Amino acid sequence: MVNHLVINNNNNNNNNLCLSIKYFVYIIAFRNNSSINCSQYKDDYAVLLSFPFHVDLNPLLQIPRRTNGLMDAKERIYYLNIINQKYVPLTIYCLKYLQKLYIRNTSFYNTNHQLPIEIDYLATTLTHLSIYDTKITHLPEQIGKLKYLQSLELVNTNLITLPNSIGNLSSLIVLYLPNNKLISLPKTIKNIQSLSQIVLKNNPYLHSIQSLNYLSKLKALQTDNCPIETLPLYLPQLTDLHMSKNNLTNLIGIRTLGYKTNHRKFFYFNNNHIQSIPPQIQYVKNLYFLNLDYNHLISLPLDIFNVTTLHYLYIRYNNFSVIELKAIIEKFNITHPYMKLYYLNRKNSIVKNIIN
Repeated sequence: MVNHLVINNNNNNNNNLCLSIKYFVYIIAFRNNSSINCSQYKDDYAVLLSFPFHVDLNPLLQIPRRTNGLMDAKERIYYLNIINQKYVPLTIYCLKYLQKLYIRNTSFYNTNHQLPIEIDYLATTLTHLSIYDTKITHLPEQIGKLKYLQSLELVNTNLITLPNSIGNLSSLIVLYLPNNKLISLPKTIKNIQSLSQIVLKNNPYLHSIQSLNYLSKLKALQTDNCPIETLPLYLPQLTDLHMSKNNLTNLIGIRTLGYKTNHRKFFYFNNNHIQSIPPQIQYVKNLYFLNLDYNHLISLPLDIFNVTTLHYLYIRYNNFSVIELKAIIEKFNITHPYMKLYYLNRKNSIVKNIIN
């Protein structure tokens, strides 16, 4: 790797020149070397000194928008938070004890907007990787080598696709990918049976999440504001499902959600195009909260009145007739005297919001 030029002058202009030269040297080094030589750094202090910016170590207060890191008693960096810098230095991958890496509003060197392949240098240590407000449209196949990674967060990065190798992340628990441009999910994602929480909200080109079917430990799934057309299926531990502002027209398969757990279910299907509720709704275990606001319902199946665990039901702004809505209200008053029923019809004058 090209050595950094150091200018020993306290003048502000010279300091700025020094930083600019460092950035330039980093870019040249990246373009001329397919990998980095970490052997030249004897310890984590030496790696930090190679950065073209200052890192606050073990600060009393972790001030927002200030780059900082945490070092243990053996002088090993295990946490690094890079915020509002020009570039992420390649030598960051020489921090061989790094467990948690957070990057916000800081670019990578490569011009193809891909996470550097050197990420696999952290394969044996990294457990959390979070990247915010930084353009990364693709992840390299090397991401699949992070066998201890528990949390992967990419937010507002313009991410388009995930590599097939993501299915190798056998320790992954949280996958957090909101505010991106995902088109699809790889089929291999169903291999990550450790996944417990997935957030995909605000991906305007994501039409299907069928690749998530059969994830045995998934408990929470959020896909608000995505054009998804069908429910995921066979998620036995699911308890929290947020699918507001999708393109759902029905809830076929709802009985396959959370069917192996008795924990309370919270399902959000408001602002869709749902025209009817399937009779299988009665087989959802411990359905506690159901939001069906802003859909196209004209009736409810008799089977929903058998869901004795239902405590909150939202059916505002649907297409019920006055007679139908009054019948629904009267029936729930008999079968569910303890339930909160929220109703406000789109077409008629019934405007009450809450019963009981």
